[in-house]
Amino acid sequence: MARLAIIYGTGFGNTGLMAQAIEEGAKSAGVEVIIKNVKESGIADVEGADAIAIGSATYKGEAMPEVIEFVKGMAGLSLKGKVGTAFGSYGWSGEASKVITGMLKGYGMDVMEPPLRIKRRPADAGLEECRQLGIQIAGKLK
Repeated sequence: MARLAIIYGTGFGNTGLMAQAIEEGAKSAGVEVIIKNVKESGIADVEGADAIAIGSATYKGEAMPEVIEFVKGMAGLSLKGKVGTAFGSYGWSGEASKVITGMLKGYGMDVMEPPLRIKRRPADAGLEECRQLGIQIAGKLK
């Protein structure tokens, strides 16, 4: 069974809600999912994954520092050709998911674009977008 790792950092819980909805979509399409807050995760959580979704709230025009450090830590993994995507909630500018997208591309991943960005707390329509992203990831793995 194909495996998706979802690792996310969240400031006010909004990006966490997005991660959970992505998980729901991927599971509904038959993908095994591991989902963890970046504070509770390690590189081992993404090593065997066929797809990796990294989420971060935007913090000072960047991704959250702990998320950036996690993604930098992925540099030693064999990621070429694996499916990757970025997502996140933002209040003003929303650069976090764009920064992460660039990092994943640098590792040779098959990155899904554009990254999913939702302003503030995702409403029902936004959560549905997240579920659809999970389904799209599953489709790329089959």
